[in-house]
Amino acid sequence: MSTKIVQLEARADDSDIGLVKGEPFYVVTSADAVIGLDKFIAKQVVTYQPATETDDGLMTTADKKKLNEIKTEPLEGLEFKSPDGSVFVLSVDNEGKPVFTKGDNNG
Repeated sequence: MSTKIVQLEARADDSDIGLVKGEPFYVVTSADAVIGLDKFIAKQVVTYQPATETDDGLMTTADKKKLNEIKTEPLEGLEFKSPDGSVFVLSVDNEGKPVFTKGDNNG
C-alpha cells in the first residue's frame, strides 16, 4: 500500500488563510485525527521487559549477570596486575593508610 498525498486547489481568493484562486495547498491534520492510527503505531513499537539472569530483556542475560556482580558497598581491596603478571591487592589499614600485599596469581 502506498501513501497518497492529497493536493487541493483553492476555489477562490481567501485572504484569511492567504490563498489565491487556483493555488495548490495540502490539508494539515494530526495523528489523532486519523482513525486507527494509534493502534497501528502501537503494533510497531518495540517494548522490552526487564532483564533477569535467565531471560533477556533490555539487556542480555550475560550482561545482567555481570551487572549483578558489581559490588556497590565499600570494597576491602582492589587487585592490580604488575607488568610481570604478579597480582597485588591495595587495601587500607585501620588508620586509612594504603597497604599493598602480594595476592593470588591464580585469580
